Amino acid sequence: MRFAVLTDTHFINDRAAAVWGRRAGLADILALRAVHRLNRYLKPDLVVVLGDVINDGSLADAQEQFRTMKEVFDLLACPVLYIPGNHDGDIDAFYRVFPRPPPYADVAGVRFVSFADLEEPGYNARRAPGNAGLLTQARGGWNGPIVTLQHVPIFPPGLIDCPHNYVDADDVLADMAGNDVQLAVGGHCHCGSDLFQTEQASYLVAPALCEAPFPFLMVEVEADQIAVQRHELAMPEALGLVDTHVHTQMAYCNENLDAVLNLELGKVFGLSSIRIAEHSGHLYYDRAGYGQCGALGLAGIQAANNRMDAYHRLLAEAGCPSKSVGIEVDVCDDGAPLILPADSARVAFRIGAMHQLGSLRTSQPEPEVVAADFLATMERFLESDICSLAHPFRVFRRAGLPTPPHLFGPVVGLLRAAGVAAEINFHTNDPDPEFIRLCIEGGVPLTFGSDAHNLYEIGEFFPHLQLLREAGHNGDPSEVLLPLE
Repeated sequence: MRFAVLTDTHFINDRAAAVWGRRAGLADILALRAVHRLNRYLKPDLVVVLGDVINDGSLADAQEQFRTMKEVFDLLACPVLYIPGNHDGDIDAFYRVFPRPPPYADVAGVRFVSFADLEEPGYNARRAPGNAGLLTQARGGWNGPIVTLQHVPIFPPGLIDCPHNYVDADDVLADMAGNDVQLAVGGHCHCGSDLFQTEQASYLVAPALCEAPFPFLMVEVEADQIAVQRHELAMPEALGLVDTHVHTQMAYCNENLDAVLNLELGKVFGLSSIRIAEHSGHLYYDRAGYGQCGALGLAGIQAANNRMDAYHRLLAEAGCPSKSVGIEVDVCDDGAPLILPADSARVAFRIGAMHQLGSLRTSQPEPEVVAADFLATMERFLESDICSLAHPFRVFRRAGLPTPPHLFGPVVGLLRAAGVAAEINFHTNDPDPEFIRLCIEGGVPLTFGSDAHNLYEIGEFFPHLQLLREAGHNGDPSEVLLPLE
């Protein structure tokens, strides 16, 4: 049984808010990033949210702030248990927004007992009188593991380097021992702790999600065996990673991007830098006409729809370095790049992207015809001045067709001959490890692109690093990534 622990988000409804090192103004973005990683890659049986969801529950807009965070947590694809923290204020007000957990909940063979206890001076806690006897009730007739959840951690005094505990810890611990509790999980102490195991029970303090590198925990319980894995939303700064594919608010598929915040989040998430590359088709065509940009090409551009100058103004006003200003160049049906020569000369780099194919403009495209068209179009397209190929085979996925593995080798050969890198991209996409393996073996450099259309996606390279390992590369990513200044 695997459950995730998210705690101490300390949300403040102000993007610039940073209190004592807490990135409180980004808490909803951090939570959304965690939610998507959990849903898509980690797939826990349960998520527990251990309090201090917002930074000040006494504010007039506290309920609104709770609702903002709940909208994020509602996206989780598994059950969620919520415990209020001392910063969340009135417990009943907290549970007017979040569902109040039952006295105990059984998930995948583990019984979880939730405690909303009393605050004591020194940011400590005391077991609430109404919670007395809850563990005895939970143990009755139950032979499986029991895990207790509380905001302030409970542990034998002196066991964990944490200044906060229960003032009645001896009584609480005796109650736990008498009911054979396997694990007690808390938050509150932002640095967190390792898992400590004694003869009586195990104790764990989860770190705060709101402080860099924005950690959360995955806990595995199997009978009396407990294992903990720490995840971090920021990338290790030592890797010097660059997100080579980030969009702006000018993309038609943009969700909440902002050029200024894009650049800030690149730093927040531990990247060396980010590169912004807007769709050329979005800048040349209006929303309704974009679907035909591949067929119409440069001849179809109308001056009234050309937003290229506005794009450059946007990035200049945002303070984007010139080396980070690029274009995601759409391909035309004949393999030509959809970018005017003068606009190509204005940017530092060009990413090539195949979003459309002439053979897909029929009601029932034939896979063999599409594969042949793809390869022929790609061969012509790679003659363009592009540094990397975005999401190399995603056009098949978007068309509802299987990716033809027999194209992997030929595309690697074309990329190598053209001196073009292959992008690893998970945006509505699942790259095949075999293609990445062939790129590495064939000497084709790789790039990491989030293809971010939402702020939480910027620099989310957890799957990219995992894919490299699946493809057989266990060394430093810089060994196979395209060198970037």
